[in-house]
Amino acid sequence: MLDFVSTTHKGSEYRLEVRQMPLGQVLKRIEAETQVPIHYSVLPEGLVTATCVGSALKTILECLLDRKADLIVRYSADKIQSNGTILETWVLGSRLDGAVARNCPVPLEHYIDATTLPENQQEEEVARLRTQELLKMARSENPEERASAIGAFLSEGGEDDPEITAALEHALTDEDGNVRAQAVSNLSHRGDNASNSSIVQEALQDSSPDVRMMAVDSITDDEALLRLAIQDSDETVRSLAGLKLEQLTQDNNAVK
Repeated sequence: MLDFVSTTHKGSEYRLEVRQMPLGQVLKRIEAETQVPIHYSVLPEGLVTATCVGSALKTILECLLDRKADLIVRYSADKIQSNGTILETWVLGSRLDGAVARNCPVPLEHYIDATTLPENQQEEEVARLRTQELLKMARSENPEERASAIGAFLSEGGEDDPEITAALEHALTDEDGNVRAQAVSNLSHRGDNASNSSIVQEALQDSSPDVRMMAVDSITDDEALLRLAIQDSDETVRSLAGLKLEQLTQDNNAVK
């Protein structure tokens, strides 16, 4: 079942109801109805069920994706004048939100042990146990669990934790593209600019378009890397790189 309606009712201009359908099929329907290009390379697997109501298309898409993918949108040059109308959007399907793994269950006996500590140490102990559980998940035979764990390390912090750093670096060579994409995203937020640029540059050569998309998404102000990315073989990667390069050029001109 798929029902997507655009109305004039304030606060509920868009309404989407979908039951057990592939995400790609739903996005194509939304694209056809709104005439807003929706770019993606790899999407989360499985069927989606959602009921979404909102005044903006971005709200509907965020509801539909349910934090299982990143969403990047491009507005017209005058966002206020155009009333926030979206011109184009990108779905980074490989990015599994860290919130999924942040809530991963730690065995109950661990929490019982933690409550025997002084109150000021309980939070620290639970955080330590959570990190250990994520490290264990990062070694799972299930690629979805590995991707969730690697993505969750971003919210856990631990920039100085050698075990976390080792897990992230190991994930860069994982056989699963989703895991590699998570590692690129996470590591790009750590370390110095030189090491980050090296990671992103290598990721731009990855065989998975979704990893390359995540690499482009991680670029902030490196014009050379963006110019490299706009030559990518994948149209979605090229278009996102072109958008970011255009924004960077505008920002640089504004400074001048």
